[in-house]
Formats: sequence, C-alpha cells, structure tokens
Amino acid sequence: MLVAEDGQVIVFDPAGGRIEGQVHTGRIMVDGKGIGDVGRSVLKERRELSEGGLVVVTMIIDEETGVVLYGPELISRGFVFDSATGHLVDDAQCVILEIVEEIEAGMESRVELIRTRLRKALKQYFSYTINRRPLIVPIIIEV
Repeated sequence: MLVAEDGQVIVFDPAGGRIEGQVHTGRIMVDGKGIGDVGRSVLKERRELSEGGLVVVTMIIDEETGVVLYGPELISRGFVFDSATGHLVDDAQCVILEIVEEIEAGMESRVELIRTRLRKALKQYFSYTINRRPLIVPIIIEV
C-alpha cells in the first residue's frame, strides 16, 4: 500500500509502485471560463465585497454654481437599508452634502476631491454606525 502526500510522484513498473520525487503543487483557481487566472488581489477584493458590501453614490452637480441638481442617491448591495435603518440613508446623504458644500465651486479637480473625501467620510460613517466597511463607489457628474 502506498500513501502519498500532495506533490509526491508515484511510479508504477513491473516491480510494483513506489514514491519517487516531488513536484510543485498549489491551488489553481477556476473562475468562469479561465483557469488559474484569479490572482490574490481579485480574491481579496471579493472577500472584502462579501464582508462589507457595496454602496454606490450617484449625484449630478452644476459645474458653475456647485449646486447639487440630482441626488445624492445611495444604492447598496451586500447589506440593506430598511425601515429600521432608514436613518442611515438620510444621515449618509447629509454627510455627502456637507462635503459638497465645503468644496468651493469652480475649483480645479473639484469632483475628484469630492470623490476622495466622500469615500473616506462614508467608510468612517458606516464603520461607526453599523460596524461595516463597504466599498464606496461615487458616480459624480458635473454639467
């Protein structure tokens, strides 16, 4: 009887079977149609999404005045804003609007600054209120 470990080579010949040598082994991830093309960073992102969820913030801002024309609208995946936690949406919208008001209209790279501050502020807010760290995806359009 032969008992082999992962990576050990078993050779069979007329004299019988024996363990002879070692080969490198490891995990191979299968993702859809590809084999072995899933890296550690992709797996890390998927784990973070599964644990924290996702919040997409959509907003349209007037480029000249800085006034919010639409939004902020929050869409979540991975956790639910229900009636018991409905205040979370209202409070998160207040956090977003405060950030927009703080940054002067007409400022160079204003939208990118809003996105950066928005991600940081909402991560802190959700971490504090519901002990989750969702991925924040801000979609901000200036018109």
